[in-house]
Amino acid sequence: MKRLTAFILVIIMIVMTSCGQGAQEGERDMNGQKEIPRIARYGSEIPGDYKWFDYRSAALAYDALLYGEQPEGAYFPLLWQDAAHDTFGFAAYVGDGRTGSNGSQEAVATVASVLSATLLGVDKSSQNGINYVSQLHAYFSQEEAVVLNNPGGSSQGASMWYMLYPAILFGQVSALYPEETQIREDALTTMESWYQAYLVMKESGSFDYTGFDFSAMQPYANGIWKEPDCAAGIAVLMQMGYDMTGRQEYGEAVAGCLDYLTAYEGSPLYEVLLYFAPSLAARLNAQQGKAYDVDKLLADSLNGSSIPRGGWGSITGQWGDYTVNGLIGSTSDGGGYAFSMNTFAGGYALADLAKYDPRYARALGVWYLNAASASRYFFPGETAPEKQSSTGHEAAMEFIGIAGKAVPFEGIRKSSNSQTPWVGGDPTVYGWADTDLSLYSGGHTGMFAAVAEATDVDAILRIRCDGTPGMASGCATSLLYNPHDREKKVTFTLPEGRWDLFDSVEKQIVAEGAEGSAVLTLGPGQAAVLVEVPAGTRIVHENGQYTANGVWIASDTVTVEIGGLENNDKVSGRVKLEILVTATDPETTVSEVVLQIDGKETLYGPGEDVIFQTGEYGTGSKNVNVTVRMSDGKSDAAGIRLNFEQ
Repeated sequence: MKRLTAFILVIIMIVMTSCGQGAQEGERDMNGQKEIPRIARYGSEIPGDYKWFDYRSAALAYDALLYGEQPEGAYFPLLWQDAAHDTFGFAAYVGDGRTGSNGSQEAVATVASVLSATLLGVDKSSQNGINYVSQLHAYFSQEEAVVLNNPGGSSQGASMWYMLYPAILFGQVSALYPEETQIREDALTTMESWYQAYLVMKESGSFDYTGFDFSAMQPYANGIWKEPDCAAGIAVLMQMGYDMTGRQEYGEAVAGCLDYLTAYEGSPLYEVLLYFAPSLAARLNAQQGKAYDVDKLLADSLNGSSIPRGGWGSITGQWGDYTVNGLIGSTSDGGGYAFSMNTFAGGYALADLAKYDPRYARALGVWYLNAASASRYFFPGETAPEKQSSTGHEAAMEFIGIAGKAVPFEGIRKSSNSQTPWVGGDPTVYGWADTDLSLYSGGHTGMFAAVAEATDVDAILRIRCDGTPGMASGCATSLLYNPHDREKKVTFTLPEGRWDLFDSVEKQIVAEGAEGSAVLTLGPGQAAVLVEVPAGTRIVHENGQYTANGVWIASDTVTVEIGGLENNDKVSGRVKLEILVTATDPETTVSEVVLQIDGKETLYGPGEDVIFQTGEYGTGSKNVNVTVRMSDGKSDAAGIRLNFEQ
């Protein structure tokens, strides 16, 4: 086994070297891992009601149900041919009155379904003799030079996310089918149009708008809501455009959007676009030496602190007998309202993060485990019958009898109809459809299935960290996390050939010359981010980056923790902070430490004790933040809330 060296600096005490030794039975080694506070709130890493649900099978059944021979029964056929726009369509819900209405179909459903199936190996350009990929051209507006959510639609009055999210899905489909030249042209034209929109909004000094009118080339606000996380959607399109074309101005636009998001006061989350920002920021940090605040972007995505849409984020806790940790939606609507599409899209968008910043590997492993377990409750038959809105509805039950678990419900409310939880959605509440079975959500199941899969060890998942077509970078990478209190051996399957596995958490080769599979040992609480490189490839460590045959595979990291204290501890008088710095580059040293309390900053040089007097800040609860800057230019920060006493 080849081992590269990581080391730990304990600033007030000692300097010591870590040789990457794993934790012992019952112990957990953080090894430079960062905590995501929302995920740290879970009562247990493995839910008490944990069960793996086969999302891949559900997604493939969904694809066969919609695109295969249509059975007879309630609400069938689901799919229709839209002759007016030379495309296909299906409605957002089962029993939706818009079924068969040309132009009413939505890209957030149809394009998502094409992407999902493709990610799972279905060739949608030649399925049963039909090219469903080329038919997506109908969503491209020749007049406005942009992909829209409806065939023959308009950007006037359209919501930001209803334009940007379809454009992202469309661009990813185009990346998977490069031979579909018309679709590729549509995608690139759309990216250029959004670049022009970016310039307009950048000039205005804000992205805090409801939508963008491409006919007038100006943003607008409807006076009801705004969607500042459109900057994240634009950033994704610009990164895809940069990766596809190499145009420097697109790369500059990515930076401009991320600058806006990280400077935004509070969380800009509106719907799904912000979920892509942490991975994108981490990529630029790792590969370009940027210093975007990934902690903030994650908190803004998950904490339920949205400014434009109060309460939106990731849900925690127990609803009745059901653990719902990790589901995404509103944390406040009726006590909580989780949505299947948002959860699946969130899992898909966050998958790349561990590849670019393995410090989050452990926390992400916990989130995926919980989200994968709880998301099964979106599907028929996975909760008690009395908790599902379809129960007692004859036509809906007939449909489920045919479709099985292929189509999920739109959402789960904490409580409704005297039940906790209540599995249903908005359609039957507002009269949009006869059922809450959500075809647009089912179009996203395959996206989640493409990144999250089971291994041969219960509760150890494999998260594929290459989930974003059109933005792929480096070698195939996967995250494994062992949530158990004892060592586990996991079989890691490999494609044809001979492979070495490089763990970007430990910065070492953990398997050499493996064929077919490798059996890996994970200690309790250990996360591994495994990069597949051809056997015998020399790993080069230079300028803070690791490359294999000239291809980037990992970067050095630094992690800061405050030791010896817990949130809300009482302190008084002279306080000496214990600051632990974990760095993977043995050549780097601490350049300076910045202590911030109540907006007042104090600088400490290398080797200085970080000491302060509480009397200088008054009494009460204070945020104490520490930033450590290293000689290689990297930095990290940690914070704690303490009660100051005289």
